[in-house]
Amino acid sequence: MGRALGSRYVLGELLGSGAMGQVYQGVDKEGGQFAFKLLRSDLVDDPEFVARFHQERSILMNLRGQHLVAVHDLVVEGDTAAIVMDLVLGGSLRDLLTRSGTILPAEVARIGAGIADALHHVHVAGIVHRDVKPENVLMDSATPKLTDFGISKMTGASKVGRSTLLAGTPNYVAPEVADGRDITPAADLYSLGIVLYELCCGVTPFAGDSVFQVLKSHGEMAPGRPDGIPDELWDVISSLLQKNPAARPRSAEQVAAVLMVLADRLLSWPVGDRLDKPPAAIPLNHGNDNETVLRVSPKTTASSQKPKRRKLPLVLSTIVLLGAAGGGYALASRTSTDNSSTTATSTPGGVDADGARGTASTSARATTTQEIRLTSMPNLVGKKLGEARDLLPKSMNVEIIEQVTEDKPDGEVLSQEPAAGQPVDNSAKLTVARPAVTVYLDAVRPASGQWGSGGDAITAGMAGKPYLHSLASYTRYYCTADLQVVEYNVSKGYRRLVTTAGITDSSQNTAMKVQLEIFGDGRQLTSKPIEYGTVVPLDIDLTNVLRLKIQWVITSNRTTCGDNYFVLGEAKLLGLAGEVPTSGVPAAPTSTTTTTR
Repeated sequence: MGRALGSRYVLGELLGSGAMGQVYQGVDKEGGQFAFKLLRSDLVDDPEFVARFHQERSILMNLRGQHLVAVHDLVVEGDTAAIVMDLVLGGSLRDLLTRSGTILPAEVARIGAGIADALHHVHVAGIVHRDVKPENVLMDSATPKLTDFGISKMTGASKVGRSTLLAGTPNYVAPEVADGRDITPAADLYSLGIVLYELCCGVTPFAGDSVFQVLKSHGEMAPGRPDGIPDELWDVISSLLQKNPAARPRSAEQVAAVLMVLADRLLSWPVGDRLDKPPAAIPLNHGNDNETVLRVSPKTTASSQKPKRRKLPLVLSTIVLLGAAGGGYALASRTSTDNSSTTATSTPGGVDADGARGTASTSARATTTQEIRLTSMPNLVGKKLGEARDLLPKSMNVEIIEQVTEDKPDGEVLSQEPAAGQPVDNSAKLTVARPAVTVYLDAVRPASGQWGSGGDAITAGMAGKPYLHSLASYTRYYCTADLQVVEYNVSKGYRRLVTTAGITDSSQNTAMKVQLEIFGDGRQLTSKPIEYGTVVPLDIDLTNVLRLKIQWVITSNRTTCGDNYFVLGEAKLLGLAGEVPTSGVPAAPTSTTTTTR
């Protein structure tokens, strides 16, 4: 005889246990089969939790979706609280991963699309799950179904519940959750990215000997990329794992659409190898806490530390020629007989110019100072800034120009003036790579005009490829040639606009043509014709631009009337740390980044 729960239910076999309680199979008085999650007693003893439990009953019972484990009832009886849910007997995603080790990329995309679809329904209901992980995804045959979203909402009001969620799942916790910041739906998207990563290679991206180390890695490390993950799937995972919530995809619905497209495109990709540990994570150096993810802020370089002087032996008091870095150098070590240098002598028992205690001697001891004298400019391109500065005289006036670059290491010299081998005077200019602070344009509120939802554009893609962070034309084009305009106040805070322009593959008319024009403070930065079936990559210089205007107009004739979308895919603004406005909101212009030594 099973255990009675309230007046309607009877509990049967124990199915499993988790951090929040135990799950039983059982039936109602009509014989219908359900799963019953009996929550831990310490939660039931918490008045905050019990109050939320009652408050959320109607919301959770009305929440339905193809990829959700439906909640049918919430029962409180004495010291017992239970959630009555769909009975799913296919095991969890964790069970599937344990059996298979890794999952085919196409299946990863399909399962991920299902989880994202479930999160979309949860988020629309005003719920942040906070505990997305393989254990909370049940497999109904091949269909993933997200569970425990009700528990997450209710425990969010309970100190006991919040601590349990965080302590129990450090491998899947978004950086802002670990830091105690506001929790938004973007935190669930980060956790989804961790799940997708794990499905591809069998391990989560951040490992550590303690919970603290793992949580620290979430905030300070970028994930290493395992072999075998297709580029398009890795792009989605990387986007989900952005450190700044604002830089992640704007909605779970968008992620689901992109992953569904990839599920078909990746059918020929083989399964990846199961790893014992993740690839080495990449350290990130954070500056101000107002930047987007995957940013390395400029920090003190080796060149800012004065090298210690080394005394040369007396035999090196003659000029020694060094051939280094493709330039001619003269290392001049002068004795006290050189009137143009600092003279230093040693007296018995005295202290020499370098601070070293001298010994008694009947003769003066010559000491040396050293400096680099250039006969021609060395080749500094490709070197780190600190290394480059060490190859130049300390007295040289060096101007540093920082340039946003996505494909070069932080601090690498990109160009120089004068060029290598050219004569030099007392000044030089070095252009140095700096990693981009990324702000996606769909997260920035236009100053005028507006875009549409972009749902059709995301699902269809352009030239066979889906794009996250898409911006689609606000009105579907019929027989109109009206000029469409969207403007942004970028406040001189960005260096580049990078995007891909095109027309959706689902457009009704393949003869569709659009003329795209982009202006900065009234000055035309580019003008491109856009046609169906092709995409146009754009990389626009926004240095010192205050007002960005994007406008487009149909140039094809009226026979192209129909349901068509013009799209900017993966549109992003790139800037430098310290210049980019906080959270994409325009700020006052900052001072120039040019520095001199």
